[in-house]
Amino acid sequence: MKWLRLKNLGQGSYGTVYLAISTFTNELFAVKNANLEDSSTLQKERRIFERFPGTDEVVECYGYCVSKEGGVLKYNILLEYAPMGSLLNLMRDCGGRILESHVRKYTKMLLKGLSCIHSSGHVHCDLKPANILVFPRQVDGLSDIQLKIADFGLAKEPGEDDSDKLFHMYQYRGTPCYMSPESVQFAEITPALDIWSLGCIVIEMITGRVAWGNLDSKELFNKLVYGNESPKIPEYMSESGKDFLRRCFELDHRERWTADTLLTRPFVDDAPLQPVETNTEELLSSCFACVVNSVLCEN
Repeated sequence: MKWLRLKNLGQGSYGTVYLAISTFTNELFAVKNANLEDSSTLQKERRIFERFPGTDEVVECYGYCVSKEGGVLKYNILLEYAPMGSLLNLMRDCGGRILESHVRKYTKMLLKGLSCIHSSGHVHCDLKPANILVFPRQVDGLSDIQLKIADFGLAKEPGEDDSDKLFHMYQYRGTPCYMSPESVQFAEITPALDIWSLGCIVIEMITGRVAWGNLDSKELFNKLVYGNESPKIPEYMSESGKDFLRRCFELDHRERWTADTLLTRPFVDDAPLQPVETNTEELLSSCFACVVNSVLCEN
């Protein structure tokens, strides 16, 4: 595939993300890029993405290629472009808080994605609003949105060696305020970690604040390792919402509910959701206006 780089979308720990366009189809997509010699994490991400082709709740990977920029070999993975940004952007557009009826629908999308991820033997390990992307879609002729899980750089793969687990105790594998107690205290990385993270995300969508509030790193560590407690469930949530979060925050990870069992809870029953207006033409024209660099890549 030949493509043209348009603009820088962001910089992460394991690479830079660009907006790009196919010179053959004129379709927009995202390119995640790193030096080839430092691309082991991107290669892992590609392997994982390719396990979920056509999954509505996981970002689609279109392939990969190696390019040469300024004499340096670059590894690129080609991904779906999310014109509406991340769940963080969606929360900001909603004034910080999202209506519970909307949260129910978004939570169901994320559970369906986690069900696919966990059934394949993977654990995401860094589920948070910034790693959940928002896509426009049409439902019965009306504008709607779809959430998709992205960024598998910290994910645990099936058969991953955990013989050195002892050396990772009392450490964070993912973003601290979304980590579960057992993942920090015992380096126990199972699908239950993602379920705890999902509970934190639900609270954040409902309240507009991270689940643990303004705790500093030491206070958060003490809560997770010694506190024997979970984030406070908002009092103004529905009873079905409170029940759902209690299942997500079971302190014994072996008792924490799975994505499949949580999908049976009343909280994620289908609920009406107002259409989301998107102006695609305006978005595309703004993308073309901000071309900052170009690279040709052939796969």
